[in-house]
Amino acid sequence: MREQCLQMPRRTPSDRGRASAERAATPVVGSARLRAPRVKAVARPRLDRLLDQAWQHPVTLVLAPAGSGKTTAVAEFATRAEGPVIWLTCGGIDSASSFTAHLSAAWRAARSVGGPAPAPVAIVLDDVHALVGTSAEEALAELVTDVVDGESDAAHLLLVGRREPNLDLTRVRLMGDLLLVQSDDLRFRAWEAEQLFRELYDTWLRPSDIARLAQRVDGWAAGLQLFHLAARGLSPVDQRRLVDRLNGRTRIVREFLVSNVLEPLDPALRTFLIDTSVLSVVTPELADELRGASDSAEHLRELARGQLFTTAVDDESYRYHEVLRAQLEVLLLERDGEQGAAERHRAAGRLLEARSLHHDALHCYARAADWAAVRRLVVPAGDHIHPPSIAWIQDLPASLVADDPWLLLVRARAEHLAGRWYDANASYAAAASKGLGEEFAAQCRPARAELAAWSDPMAMPPDGPLSRWIGPARAGCRRDPAGAAQELERQHTPAALVAAAALWLLAGDIERSRRAAEDALADDVVGPCAEAAAMLVLACTDLLAGVECGVDLLDEAESQASRSGFGWLARLARACHALSDRPSGVDEARRVHAQCLEDGDLWGAALSALVGAIGARRSASVPDAWLAGIDSVASCHVLGGSVLDAVRGWISRVGVIADGPAARLAIVGSSTVGPSTVGSGTVGSGTVGSGTVGSGPDGSGAEARQSSDDPVLRIECLGRFHVFVDGKPLDLESLRPRARALLKLLAIHPDNGLHRESIIELLWPDNGLDSGIRNLQVAVSAVRRLLANAGVPDEFGIRRHGESYRLVVPRTDASDLAHFLERTTAATSAAARGDRAATHEAAVEALRAYGGELLVEDGPVEFAVRERSRIEAMHQRVAALAAEGFLLQGHLLAAIDVCEEAIAQHPYADELWRLLVRAHHQRGDAATAGQAQARYEHVLAELAS
Repeated sequence: MREQCLQMPRRTPSDRGRASAERAATPVVGSARLRAPRVKAVARPRLDRLLDQAWQHPVTLVLAPAGSGKTTAVAEFATRAEGPVIWLTCGGIDSASSFTAHLSAAWRAARSVGGPAPAPVAIVLDDVHALVGTSAEEALAELVTDVVDGESDAAHLLLVGRREPNLDLTRVRLMGDLLLVQSDDLRFRAWEAEQLFRELYDTWLRPSDIARLAQRVDGWAAGLQLFHLAARGLSPVDQRRLVDRLNGRTRIVREFLVSNVLEPLDPALRTFLIDTSVLSVVTPELADELRGASDSAEHLRELARGQLFTTAVDDESYRYHEVLRAQLEVLLLERDGEQGAAERHRAAGRLLEARSLHHDALHCYARAADWAAVRRLVVPAGDHIHPPSIAWIQDLPASLVADDPWLLLVRARAEHLAGRWYDANASYAAAASKGLGEEFAAQCRPARAELAAWSDPMAMPPDGPLSRWIGPARAGCRRDPAGAAQELERQHTPAALVAAAALWLLAGDIERSRRAAEDALADDVVGPCAEAAAMLVLACTDLLAGVECGVDLLDEAESQASRSGFGWLARLARACHALSDRPSGVDEARRVHAQCLEDGDLWGAALSALVGAIGARRSASVPDAWLAGIDSVASCHVLGGSVLDAVRGWISRVGVIADGPAARLAIVGSSTVGPSTVGSGTVGSGTVGSGTVGSGPDGSGAEARQSSDDPVLRIECLGRFHVFVDGKPLDLESLRPRARALLKLLAIHPDNGLHRESIIELLWPDNGLDSGIRNLQVAVSAVRRLLANAGVPDEFGIRRHGESYRLVVPRTDASDLAHFLERTTAATSAAARGDRAATHEAAVEALRAYGGELLVEDGPVEFAVRERSRIEAMHQRVAALAAEGFLLQGHLLAAIDVCEEAIAQHPYADELWRLLVRAHHQRGDAATAGQAQARYEHVLAELAS
């Protein structure tokens, strides 16, 4: 059969009139086309499982736009194959005889490698789109017929390209003999992108940055690689800034898209793309009306057939890849000018608004900077704005949003749905502070009530449909999950059924959880959020029952949540990979846990800690990880003690939980979750097992590091800058930039005051002394007035001593920087006198106080640069002292965590690398120690180059 398949061509159609000279010619065979390319790739089990299904299908189509990673994925498939793989790259082959000659040569090359004689053969034809319109396409059609009609499954054909050849595959599809792998399957998920950067690109980005990057490029493999190329040689801070600038406007991305996508297009098709780039979803009717033409349907079908970054949403709707759209908008601006481009966006907005497609119209009006139209649509939409329609708010200048209550409301909703609850609360509060009257307050109230309902266990559920299920769901998490689940099932709405499914899972009844989730999915009116949540619960029931196919459903849940704009749910799906056999699943849950704490999402933090603990226990990794994970859940105060006891009981079936106290590792970042001002109530407090609450290099989460005995005035400048009065964040937006700059400058010099001339030189170097003094006096007065109005006593705040000024706080730990400096000094002093216990204790306390880079949001502002470098050097030193202490105590995992966290910020810290390698060796993990050593040597090589 295999030899028969390669006797090509056997049935050449006579009506094509192929020249006899072509049949007699002996084509030149290029040997380079017969070899699978050597690729560097990271393991992607999800995609591997999908492609391995090619062995059960005669024909597999792998179709996706340029740069989607098609060839890499199939090359990895070829390396896993036990039998022979025939590989042929079709670029440059334009005749049937050349195709046959190359295929026969590829067959001989594959057989020469050897392998089991009875093993099935895989025939991979890469760049198959190059055959379209040539006589070689006819020979390909005959090969497909031979493979499909063969009497055995000895041959399997994989066609890889940017578009589907002109083959009649209808019968193959109807028989279920065709496997289709498309761009969404190849798209890098956030955790896959993180693994790519960690293992292959070796780029120093935080998981949250990589997740944002993956979202911006929609998981496009070339986009991630182009970012890596553009980021090489940049500092970690500049790499993070590049994430937000990477789109079609970035030079390296633009060059790729122009040369690989746009230049080969017919001019009419390229013009069509530019004209319609203003539409989020393109339909023939909309495109015709916008262009004043009647050929849009044909153009859209051609774009979709050619896999030109165009995806069919349904039979009549298409969507362009966001990276391509960004490039097309640049071309629109170059062609029509700023005014013309704005008018095209405005015209599209009017068309969409007339069809009541307000969510898409909002995007167009925002791109046209037509804020009156934006406000007109935001007002009636209010709390019910569709999540994907508000992503554009993140790209608007912060100053523009801060001055407009309606834009603030949209931003708050976007942050709310993304799971950034601290930021959302601040934006809701800022919007409400504008005082636009009852109509505007009514728009804010439902969303703020919903946020409070989840953040504050004492808050009343919001009015409306949510009130019917949030209250019982919340109560079930505190006391009786099974009873609350039964109550919710009686409501029989999709949201209530999903909540019931989750509660049955907490109660340990996997079967009832599965039934409730399936009932939710079967409902005709299930929304995208409830659908993704139901799939997530179903995936968890599969994984807890040991059914590994649940991983695929988990991936689908994450994709659905991401596409629908529910970031909080998407990251929870990532955390649930801890329940699978994926090696890095527990680490992913830990990272999600830390991110949720930073964002104020205590429910996400609790649930990710729970699945991470279960995953660690199931994999028999570290017994204490299970107990520490449960401690982290308890600290979030969203699951009651009785529920946690029940969870401990049914999870104990997974394995015997170790007796004795948990190794409550005082890992970098253990902190206290205290009162939260989200809503009107408070959240309880407790010690968190890992991850600096509300901190991290970006310092997001203004209220996260509060304690139950907050001083009247507290300052945070490690990470983002925040001022707390009686535990509540102070809104600094009312301060003018000069006053804010003065407040920050004094905050980063907590040890002593600054002379007024030093202040003027640092903040206003271009002003003369007299002008500088006036500026200083105005700024001091503004800060004092703000603090006084907030209730800060006169003895605190900015105090003057002669010609110097100082920011006075009630006690040392009321300034995170002062506390960090004090504990760092104590650690180094103890180390100098050889007191190991005191050194370790002070170093760990210093790490707890460290919330991230000094004034991270201010970037390279001149007055912070020198202090930032000094603080970073101190952080590097105390991290090494803390890690060394953990090593001496035998807490090896804690030492590894400290080293990895610190190395992420200080990649050239020799001492931390040495301690990391040493810790792995002491654990007896020579392989991981070798990997760490290799990473270290790679860093040294980069430093030397």
